[in-house]
This record gives sequence, structure tokens and C-alpha cells, in this order.
Amino acid sequence: MPYPSRHRAYASLGVVFIILLILHYLGAIRPIEQFIRNIIMPVFGGLHTFNIAVGDNYQFFRNKEEFIKNYQQCIATTERQTTLSADNIRLEDENNELKKQLAYIEKNKPLFVLAQVVGREISSIGQTIIINRGTNENISIDEPVIANNGILVGKVIKVEPDISIVRLVNDNQSRIAASILNDDRSLGIVEGGFGISLQMNFIPRNEVVQVGHQVITSGLEKNIPRGLVIGIVASIENEAYKPFQRAILTPGTELNKLTMVSVITNP
Repeated sequence: MPYPSRHRAYASLGVVFIILLILHYLGAIRPIEQFIRNIIMPVFGGLHTFNIAVGDNYQFFRNKEEFIKNYQQCIATTERQTTLSADNIRLEDENNELKKQLAYIEKNKPLFVLAQVVGREISSIGQTIIINRGTNENISIDEPVIANNGILVGKVIKVEPDISIVRLVNDNQSRIAASILNDDRSLGIVEGGFGISLQMNFIPRNEVVQVGHQVITSGLEKNIPRGLVIGIVASIENEAYKPFQRAILTPGTELNKLTMVSVITNP
């Protein structure tokens, strides 16, 4: 039977353990214990160092992921703040410009003289209309003429007591200081094209102009207030060998169908 042999083995181990315990307390095996400790301690020390290194590496990689995540969030927040800051600056500029225009209007109080179109001169080089108002209504040369809700159609070029001649914006000799309502508020000169088209020249090449952008008067021209609608960008010509780009415009209204206009006069 194997069981008595196993019991005897357990009993023998128990007796050995008790003897070793007694000898330990008596200090009889201290040299042996010290020898074994000298062998085992470096091993345990290495294992402890390895465990710490593994823990540090784990913490490093975990912190690295958190750092990258926080860094990306910081970049996104900075971009949003930059966009908001740019929008605030733009709105502040527009608000200041509006205040200036309102102050100008309040100070100068321009008058609007309603006039009827009574004649038209159409030639290969000119586009003009005749209106039934003149110096009797305080109309002067170079004053702007508008249609509908502030759409610039031309400027007065000749005045008599009861009539005035207006050069339309699509006339070959027409020149209007203009601005595009894009992010850059691009400046340029709107010129007529023999009564066929409008084109805005001298637009800086590095500024973004898109089809559909609105073009208004820039206010940089005598007697022409800022904000009168001229037209809409229909196409852009931006060639590498030219210093400026050019925009072809669609007029803000049908210039060949004008019947009633208003002249903006200064008191």
C-alpha cells in the first residue's frame, strides 16, 4: 500500500521542518541562512527593478496616449479660438465701418432725387441715358445714379436746368472704385466693356475671388458712397503671367430696361 509510505514521508518532512525551526531560533544555521540570502537577494532585487521598469513603461505609454489626445484637443481648441477671433475682428471692423457710414449720412444727409428716364444714347462706344431732372433739383456732375434698392447704374456727366445725362456703368469710359465682398475685401476698378459687359480690374492675384461674390462701391471715390451694389462676379480670369486678376461681372440690374432712377445728391 503506498499510503503508509506517503505518511512516513510527510512525517519525516515535519520532523525536519521542526528541527530546522529549532536550529533557526537557536542560531545554529545562521551561516547557512546568510549564504542562501546572499544568493537569493540579488535575484529578488533584479526582479523588483524589472517590475518597476515595466510599471514605468506602462505608465509612460499610457501618459503618452493621454498627452497626444490632450495635445490634439488643444490644437482643435486653438483653431476654434483663432476662427472666432478672426470673425470677431471682421465683425468689429464692419461695425466700425457701419458707424462711420451712419455718422457720414447723419452729417451730410444726402438727398435722393427721383427721376424718369426720358431718353437713351446707344453707340458702339457709349452707353448713356437722359433723365428729366437737372440743376433745378441741385443735381451735379459725378453724382451717383441708382435703381431699385441701391444698385448703382451710372454717374451724372452733364447737367442742364431740367435734364441730366448719365453715363451707365457699362459705358466704355466708365470707371468705378469697387470692392468685392470676400474675406479680403478685394479692391479694384470696375470698367465698362462697350456696353456689353462689366469687368473689375486690378484685383490682387493672391486674394480669393469666387463666382457669386457681390461687388459694391468702395467709397474711395468722390461723391460715391460705399455700399452701392454694382454686380455679381460671373467669372474670374487669373493668369500666371499677369500681375492682377480680373473678374467679369453681371450688372445688378438690367441696364437696358431702366425707366425710373434716383440721383444721390449732397446738400
